[in-house]
Amino acid sequence: MLTRRVEDTVRLIVSADDFGSSVSVNRGVERAYREGVVTSASLMAGGPAFDDAVARLEHLPRFGVGVHLTLAAGRPVLTARAAPTLIAAGGELPRDAAAFARAFLLGRISLADVRAELEAQIKKVLASGVCVTYLDSHQHLKNFAGVAGVVVAVARQYGVGAVRFSRCRLWPLRRRWLTRQLALRFHAETFGARARRAGLKMPDGLEGQEWAGALTVARSVAIVKRLRPGTWELMCHPAVAGETDPDGYDRAGELDALTAPAVRAALEGRGVRLINYAAL
Repeated sequence: MLTRRVEDTVRLIVSADDFGSSVSVNRGVERAYREGVVTSASLMAGGPAFDDAVARLEHLPRFGVGVHLTLAAGRPVLTARAAPTLIAAGGELPRDAAAFARAFLLGRISLADVRAELEAQIKKVLASGVCVTYLDSHQHLKNFAGVAGVVVAVARQYGVGAVRFSRCRLWPLRRRWLTRQLALRFHAETFGARARRAGLKMPDGLEGQEWAGALTVARSVAIVKRLRPGTWELMCHPAVAGETDPDGYDRAGELDALTAPAVRAALEGRGVRLINYAAL
C-alpha cells in the first residue's frame, strides 16, 4: 500500500471566528464542528454570548479554541477607567479597524492600554477553564504595527504557543482594494517574522479571506483544490439563521457550505488531514 510522504501532506485548520459574539453564532459554530469540517474557533472574551460559548465547550472536548483578540468593533473586557485611551467613556471600543488605526497613528491610543485590554481578554478566557491553543484577532488588528509586538509578548507571557498567520492570497478587485490587500499582506508578513523569532507556531498561510462572510460550497471546494502541501488555515464565519448580521455576512450560507457533503468529499479526495492548532 502506498503511503503519503510527509512533504506531500496537506493539513488544514478550519477555524470559525467570532465565537461568543451571539447565540446564533455559537450554535452555528457547534453545528459546523459536529456535522461539518470546522476544527476550531476563536472566542471573543467580550462577546455578549461568551458564557453560552464556554458552556458549549464542555461538550466539545476535542475542539480547538483560541482567543479572538478584539480592539475594535466589539465589546471590551476592561472599563474605560482601566484603559481610557482605548475605551470610550460609554464603554465602547473604536467602531472598526480603520477608526482604531487612525486614533493609534495620531497617538491617541497608548500601547499600555492595548496590552491591558488584550491581557484581560486572555485572562478571562483562561479563567473560564478553556485550554487556549492559539491567538487571532478581530479585523486582523494583531498585525498592525505596534500591536504586533504586544500580541507576541502576551502570547509568550500566557503560554499560548501558536498564532494565526494572516498571509492570504491577493485577489482581483478595484485598485483601492488591491492597495488594502497589499497593506494587509505587508503587515501579516511583518507579524509572521516577529512571531517566528519568538518561537510561536503558525500555519503556512490563511485561506478564505477573499470570501469572508460569503463562503459557498463552490468556493470552498475551489479552495480545497488549490491547497499545496503544507499546513493551512481556512477562516470562516458560520451561524444559524435568525439574526441580522452587523457585518452583512451570510453566516447561515457559510454554515451550509461547511456542512455540505461536497466539501467533505473534496477534502477526502485531496487527502487533506483536518487538524486544529494543537497539532502544530
